Amino acid sequence: MIIIPFIISLLTVGGCIAIIDIITDGAFTELIRAERQLAAFQKAGRDTQLAFSSGFIFICFCIILFITNLFLTKFVFRKIKQPLEILSSGVNHISEGDLGYRITYTENDEFQPICGAFNNMATRLQASVAEVRKNEQNKKELIAGISHDLRSPLTSIQAFVEGLLDGVADTPESQREYLQIIKQKTEDINHMVSQLFYYSKMDMGNYPTNPERLNVADEIKDYVLASRDEYKTKGMTITISDLPDEKYIYADPLQLRSVFANILGNSAKYKTNDVVHSSIRIRTDKGIISLIFEDDGPGVPNDVLHKMFDVFYRSDLSRNNPNQGSGLGLAIASKALERMNGRIYAENINTGGLRMVVEIPELVEIPELKEDNQE
Repeated sequence: MIIIPFIISLLTVGGCIAIIDIITDGAFTELIRAERQLAAFQKAGRDTQLAFSSGFIFICFCIILFITNLFLTKFVFRKIKQPLEILSSGVNHISEGDLGYRITYTENDEFQPICGAFNNMATRLQASVAEVRKNEQNKKELIAGISHDLRSPLTSIQAFVEGLLDGVADTPESQREYLQIIKQKTEDINHMVSQLFYYSKMDMGNYPTNPERLNVADEIKDYVLASRDEYKTKGMTITISDLPDEKYIYADPLQLRSVFANILGNSAKYKTNDVVHSSIRIRTDKGIISLIFEDDGPGVPNDVLHKMFDVFYRSDLSRNNPNQGSGLGLAIASKALERMNGRIYAENINTGGLRMVVEIPELVEIPELKEDNQE
């Protein structure tokens, strides 16, 4: 319905144009051709204008891009370059061994947490290096201590053996006395080597442990009852007080008694009076059970309190008194308490004497023990 009238209209317009063209002798056709040539000329002008405008716009874009690049380089990149230079300077200081160097950066931007992380890394690195140096120093002191403490009894043994061979001990009584001394020195060496082996195994984590639920008060009472007479012969009296009835820990009983023995043994060993008085009490606070050992002995200088638990440390720095032990006892006690998730520290008492504090986490919830099924 629409196509047919459209076709008829086209044929009508075409026929009219043909008739007019014939009548005007082709003038109309020339007119149309002239109009088309004018339109083509105008189109060519517009294309030329469009091409010129496009080129002008492109040149302006390039200029704007260049100016923007200069702006970014001068203002934006400068804010990035400065923090990078600060970080680079910090890395250089650390690499040159200045582990105490820290970055000072006050801007509140994206680089602030990075500089903070750098300072934290430097702090951890400094602590790690200090720990390594301390361990190296401890190894040197350990070797020196072992050499000295073994040499002293070995020298004594050699001297008394030579005395026996040379006939210096010419009576059965003197010979027996020499042999008793040799036996005692041999036992000292054996005890020292056993302690060193014990500590080394604990330090490597290879020493077997058998923790169990323990009543702290009962453990202290049992140990004091069993060893009170022995310590009395060494010139020490022991009193206990403030022991709660129902306070439990999870620990190896043998290692716990070893801690007691080392602490009380030191009080007896380093006393300056004929008799030293030692007391034991318990304090609990926020899930921590504190076993407090106090004596009225000479105490120790404040600047060496933290060194008492180092391997082979002794207050007798010249190590001229072999009867004061090897310096392994408190190191073993500290290592044993680490395995119980506890710790030990020392402090001087204002009225005189030394206080040893042993802290162990309280066992609040007791896990149910599962029995193995037996066929």
